[in-house]
Amino acid sequence: MKPDDMNWHSDIEPKLILKTESDIIWSSTADVIIVGLGGAGVAAALESIETGNSVLAIDKYETGGATKASGGVIYAGGGTSLQVEAGVKDTVENMFNYLKLETRDIVSDQTLKDFCNKSAPTVDWLIDHGVDLRSTLWKYKTSYPAPKYFLYHSDNSLIKNYKKNAFPAARGHRGYVPEKQGAKATNLGGSLFDPLKASAIKKGLIIHDFTEVRQLITNKKNEVIGLKAYQFNNKIELQEYKKLRNKALKLLALFPPIVPGSKYFFKKAMSLMEKANDLLNKRKEIYIRSNKGIILSAGGFVFNRKMVEYYAPKYSEGYPLGTEGDNGSGIRLGQSVGGIAKNMDRMTAWRFINPPISFAKGMIINTDGKRFINEMVYGATLGVEMTEHHNGSAWMILDKKLVKKSLNDVSKKKALAFQRALAKLNIYFGSKKANSVASLAKLIGINADNLLKEIIEYNKIAKGETIDPFGKTKNETAELSLDNIVAIDISLNAKLFPCPTLSLGGLSVNEKTGSVLNEESLPIKGLYAAGRNAVGVASWCYVSGLSIADCIYSGRRAATSINCKSES
Repeated sequence: MKPDDMNWHSDIEPKLILKTESDIIWSSTADVIIVGLGGAGVAAALESIETGNSVLAIDKYETGGATKASGGVIYAGGGTSLQVEAGVKDTVENMFNYLKLETRDIVSDQTLKDFCNKSAPTVDWLIDHGVDLRSTLWKYKTSYPAPKYFLYHSDNSLIKNYKKNAFPAARGHRGYVPEKQGAKATNLGGSLFDPLKASAIKKGLIIHDFTEVRQLITNKKNEVIGLKAYQFNNKIELQEYKKLRNKALKLLALFPPIVPGSKYFFKKAMSLMEKANDLLNKRKEIYIRSNKGIILSAGGFVFNRKMVEYYAPKYSEGYPLGTEGDNGSGIRLGQSVGGIAKNMDRMTAWRFINPPISFAKGMIINTDGKRFINEMVYGATLGVEMTEHHNGSAWMILDKKLVKKSLNDVSKKKALAFQRALAKLNIYFGSKKANSVASLAKLIGINADNLLKEIIEYNKIAKGETIDPFGKTKNETAELSLDNIVAIDISLNAKLFPCPTLSLGGLSVNEKTGSVLNEESLPIKGLYAAGRNAVGVASWCYVSGLSIADCIYSGRRAATSINCKSES
């Protein structure tokens, strides 16, 4: 795709080709320029600085991106120092065997093995740079552990069918935050990002925040040598922009779509954002020269709804996860100079139903009234299966007993506040209840015969009379009553049960160097991509922390490659 394509849907401009470098006035120069300072960008910055390069990072907003907005989890294994401290047994081979099930062939086995080999050393690298990681272990299946636990199973490793290839090992490493702060699962990624950023600044990183890159600059050989960006010159205008934007973001955070009356606050927030964006027209052009290379690490494209509708329309009704910086600009920058994007139709959908664990002991059916998955699987596994193969629609079938147990599962300190609130909201306001299977089927618009048949078969599994074709054990199921039956809508567009989505596709890169590749699979000199700007380990299937782990891995890989090329 090129900038003149009708489906470009981006402000990124065609490349600027210079006959000579003196054709423009460069405002500054650095060995390495990083576009987007999130997890991948800060890892690349540190690695570049530590190998002797001057580094300038540019971010459209305040830095941190989706990494900082996340739950602060990095996926790591193979015998990390925290796993050893907690008594968790794991090996590099075991980690590889498990991840091969999730990642399939999105990267080569050689790359996946390298990722696994470097996993434990990466944890030590993070700790050396001030990241506080702890070994308090949560042994059981959950989407996100209670505040005092920092090592947990953030994947499908506890599921029976996955155990056939790899023994379970907790690999979700949460950055430490105080217990009160940890009572939520978002905006905790500063526990990982902030220490790395502080370390990089201390070592010499220069940051241009609230600066938007719009264009890459090449020489006549199509070698990337610099970029054009827009930046505020007037501090008063910048402060006013920040003030308006922060007010808008605060309203959106306080009144998400599931809150009654949120439409009013959404309109108010959009009005504030429009006023903020009007100030963007007062920015000035700047041109920055790169001596060795530019690393694109500006996130995915889930907040560019037109790109989502074009590449992955199945996921367009999902709730965008990340930050507004995830607008596809980094991917489009790479494409503007001939880079190829792949896997753009691949997204993840997070349909987490556990906790409460009793939700997962119920039964999930599609719109034909048929069961289609092991309800205990990791939320993204469920969400993607539902979206890709069942039109994004599904119902969770419970009964009165399971509902009561579910409320107990999330009572007091047994779950985080948002998990408790979401469960109660759907039990009290989002559920459909009936005294018979036929009545429930009519209420939710599905085939009554199919639903009855599925419940009867499911109850046999719960009694231990038959084996579950989806791999659930007897202890992971509950016998469902044929009266006092309950259904909760868990579809992609469920109004009271938001399903977060995240884009996984990106630029095709050389897996050894991170160089952006063109149509002939040849590297574009001077240009690299990392994190969700590139196809990587996390680009097929998501498990919690894998994207951040891939950000750190791919960011450091690109930085190392730039330095090696400059010396060769």
